[in-house]
Amino acid sequence: MPLITLTTDFGTKDPDLGYLKSRIIRAIPNAQILDISHQVTPFDPQEAVYIIENSLQDFPENTIHIIGIDSTATNQQTPVLIVSNGQYYLGNNNGILATALTNQPASYYLLEDINGTGFMQTHILAAAKISKGLTPDEIGQKTPELRQVLTSNPLVKHDEQNGAVSLIAPQVIYNDHYGNAVFNLKKEQFESWQNGRKFKIKLGHYEIDHLVDNYHDGLKHNNDMMLAGEMFARFNRFGYFEIFIYKSNQITGGANSLLGLQKNKTVHIVFD
Repeated sequence: MPLITLTTDFGTKDPDLGYLKSRIIRAIPNAQILDISHQVTPFDPQEAVYIIENSLQDFPENTIHIIGIDSTATNQQTPVLIVSNGQYYLGNNNGILATALTNQPASYYLLEDINGTGFMQTHILAAAKISKGLTPDEIGQKTPELRQVLTSNPLVKHDEQNGAVSLIAPQVIYNDHYGNAVFNLKKEQFESWQNGRKFKIKLGHYEIDHLVDNYHDGLKHNNDMMLAGEMFARFNRFGYFEIFIYKSNQITGGANSLLGLQKNKTVHIVFD
């Protein structure tokens, strides 16, 4: 029974998702379909990269991932197959998949776009061939590389006298279901620039002067009721810098609404 995951920007209101699933079941009747996310912000490649990079790579070997993000095939972004860690990724050559898998060993294949066969049918037919045991070389034409998307990096300021990093200005690239703000700053970057120094995270009138290890770390020193509504900073399980409000939700508000940390907003991390 082939396992097929779906990650799209289709949403759940429109008929596109149901139609895609019906076409998959017709082509692969014994498929097990698993939804990853259908709320990826349309035409936001950095958010798409963040979701794909951190949600798909630990699936079992032979899993087939169909990516319906910016899914219309054109002459500039043809259908592609990427094989990485024994898994198969099907999408378009729009840079999202290749960028999300940059740090993984991968092989790239171009698929012939079959005109007139229907919505994402080239990807579905490729998935059917994979499920029947065909090799990637039998399905597509191997290519040395695919397009990449340009993702943003934190702005960095250096001290004029000693050259050390004195300020980092990371940018919000993603707001999760709780309103937490995820930034384009990774843990290894921060630690190399910090070099053991103290710092302050400045958000308008607010400041944070330390990081917590995990979401519930503050409970070591306070009780649950006292912490609710407090703001914290950490590196999340995927290694990205995050500012969150403890026990936030869509009603009371999160870091995105209460602190104004919506997508593309920046904060300043200032080193002593």
